[in-house]
Amino acid sequence: MLALVALLLSACSPDSSNALASGPKTVATPAISPTLQNEGQMALQTFEQWINLMQQNGGDVTTYRQQYQSDQQALQQAQTASAYNQALATLKEHIRAIQLPAMKAESSHLQQQLAQEVSAWGQTHTYHDSYNNQTYPLGYEYGSQGIGGNDWLGEELSQAQTLADYQQVVEDLQMWLTNFEAMKANFSDKTPYNQPHKTDLDLMRHYGYMGERVVVVSLSEQALRAYDHGKLVKAFLVTTGQPDLPTPPGTWWIEGKQHPTIFKSSEPKGSPHWYPDTKINYAMQYHSNGYFLHDAWWRADFGPGTNFPHQDPTGDPFAGQGSHGCVNMSTDNAAWLYNFVSLYTPVLIY
Repeated sequence: MLALVALLLSACSPDSSNALASGPKTVATPAISPTLQNEGQMALQTFEQWINLMQQNGGDVTTYRQQYQSDQQALQQAQTASAYNQALATLKEHIRAIQLPAMKAESSHLQQQLAQEVSAWGQTHTYHDSYNNQTYPLGYEYGSQGIGGNDWLGEELSQAQTLADYQQVVEDLQMWLTNFEAMKANFSDKTPYNQPHKTDLDLMRHYGYMGERVVVVSLSEQALRAYDHGKLVKAFLVTTGQPDLPTPPGTWWIEGKQHPTIFKSSEPKGSPHWYPDTKINYAMQYHSNGYFLHDAWWRADFGPGTNFPHQDPTGDPFAGQGSHGCVNMSTDNAAWLYNFVSLYTPVLIY
């Protein structure tokens, strides 16, 4: 009898194993992996760096600071991997959005810095030309008539649209500021032009040119020095661009060589910058738009002051002023240089 009751009770009792299988389940919250968390922290750091860059260059970062705080809070409060990824996607979009304004701010700040430094230095460092009784600011190659003006920096800025474009503008401005500082330092260096100069070597190290042949043009000295693996090989005097048509400072390279060739003026006859078709024996292009290292056989004098109006012993009116932006030299020196350089040889002008 007891056995029968036990059997009946057992039959009426629910099966515990079946109840566990068919009852409601508790789903565990997916963990946010350390890898994903690290990606979020790195993204926050990147956003902060862009904000700091923009602020350092005078940009308004109020909105971006608010976005940063919101993104940081969203990552901290995310309970699932899905929510974290969503917050991270928003953060990355904010990073993309700040990059172009930040680069524009940096470009504008560096542009102002270059203009201010060139103007200030030119006011206290001048060249008085006794030939025409005019005084010219030195370093004009970096100013409004040179690479800091509309034909160079202005055009580059007007054409800039993408992040890469503005990154190139920033790199160029940093290069010009670096070379301008070297020019100022070299101005007070009394080392003869035909000996190695500290500023030459400093710039060559800065740009990584110590392991190759390099042509260095010193605008303040009106001199060219050729180096091979950091050793001075040859030096001679040159004539660079006149104040209205400066030689562009920067780090360029030999883009092509011609021996001989004919130069034709891009200006109409009657223009003060027009010149007749001219045979050039040795021409080495270092920048597009017609910038060359070349012989100027019509000149007798080269060196300091020849980039300003003067009386050349030849009496040739085209020899009584600086070049149109090229670097002029004697025919013998041009022939030597033509054989020294090859395609892509760096040309450092400061």
